[in-house]
Amino acid sequence: MRRSRRSVLSAAALGLALAATGCTYLSPVQTKVFYNAADGTNATILKDESFFAGVRNAVLVFGYEGEGPIFYTSVVNYSDEETTVELEGLVEGESVFTASIQVPAHSTVEIGPEEGQQSVPVGAVDVLPGSVITLDVVAAGQSTTISLPTLTTSLDYYELEEPAAG
Repeated sequence: MRRSRRSVLSAAALGLALAATGCTYLSPVQTKVFYNAADGTNATILKDESFFAGVRNAVLVFGYEGEGPIFYTSVVNYSDEETTVELEGLVEGESVFTASIQVPAHSTVEIGPEEGQQSVPVGAVDVLPGSVITLDVVAAGQSTTISLPTLTTSLDYYELEEPAAG
């Protein structure tokens, strides 16, 4: 009887150990799944199967007093030569902004309203914040289309700083 009880307890302990580790054994590793770890979306243009240019964290932000929506993004150039990246925001096929961004070799150009950023004027956009519109990205004769989320200034880091008095 003693061996039987030990055998049962040993088998139960082994079963419990396998059950506890089995959960992670079959789960995919999250670090192998690529995702946008930001509010905006990304686009990448490939040339000769290598990164050529792209857009990072593209987002349209509504809610600035006295101003229309503001387009934020970073335009990157991975190539050895200066390039032009064409951007066009579309709502149901209608253009709400276009921009030609000159990006030096191996550089990034920040788009937005802050000092040191390049501004892209945005026309009237007839969508509610939280909607998703379309962004066409073209560089080196290659193009891609991505979703462009629209947000409000309710997130603290989208609030513009007031200029210093005086």
